[in-house]
Amino acid sequence: MKNKFPELPKFEFAWRSLQIEPLPFSGEKITLGLLIKGGDKTLIAAKLVHKEKLKKMFGNEFGSGISDALSLCIHSAETYYCNKDLSTNWTPPLEGFQVGKIRSSVADNMEDAIFRAAMYCSSFTASVEVEKNNPRKKGEISAPESWRKNIHKAVTSVRADYANFFERSITIRGMGVPITYGFLSADYAAQFDAVPDASRIQQGLVRAQSKLWQLDRLRDEGTLFKPRLCELLLNIPSLTADQEQFLLFQDFVEELRYEAKKRDLNVFTSASASDAASHVIENAA
Repeated sequence: MKNKFPELPKFEFAWRSLQIEPLPFSGEKITLGLLIKGGDKTLIAAKLVHKEKLKKMFGNEFGSGISDALSLCIHSAETYYCNKDLSTNWTPPLEGFQVGKIRSSVADNMEDAIFRAAMYCSSFTASVEVEKNNPRKKGEISAPESWRKNIHKAVTSVRADYANFFERSITIRGMGVPITYGFLSADYAAQFDAVPDASRIQQGLVRAQSKLWQLDRLRDEGTLFKPRLCELLLNIPSLTADQEQFLLFQDFVEELRYEAKKRDLNVFTSASASDAASHVIENAA
């Protein structure tokens, strides 16, 4: 009798956690970010904890300060490690931050690598696996997939010739593994994501950062596609009455736009697939 084991994923990556000691000399550290580098030398520095969650943990002023400091450290780490191996020593620019030991593993792709590393590095980020591993009922699709399908239907009902621009997979130079883009034409590229309620913001933050990274790779030297505009089309609920929910999503979108701006990318938000479809058609024309 032969035992047949599942094939191992082929995307190799190394990662280090970005930790903070909120109370100096307490010896207690929490992981707030990740530095991940693939075997193809591509790098992503990801924030794992949403600003609003930090404010709830440490209070409004202190939590906001930690979030801002985390963004600064992530940007510094990304600049330093973009052309260096993760095994080299980097000193965070702010006191209280430090990087963990280097680890390595395999995954299906960079997005999967972020989830795997997040799951193993901190109890605060293990929740990102809940949505990913929680089996859906038969026939049920995820919020991001439903959002993509609705935009596809709305766009192709007006421009049937745009159907071939959806779900295009290309291999970026030096990476070897194809990346699938929600929409990709000569001048316009978009990835789609959806956060249906405030309880999914933490998962959405990690997932969206990976999609921004994927869009950034399109402009790597040597690729065939150099779109004029690359953006994340994000579906968030229409919030008018619940002020707390409104502020949660407002801070979430601001965080993503900050990350996108560093890469000359855009984040477009809407509660309506038809509005998003009109936006796609306008920019792809």
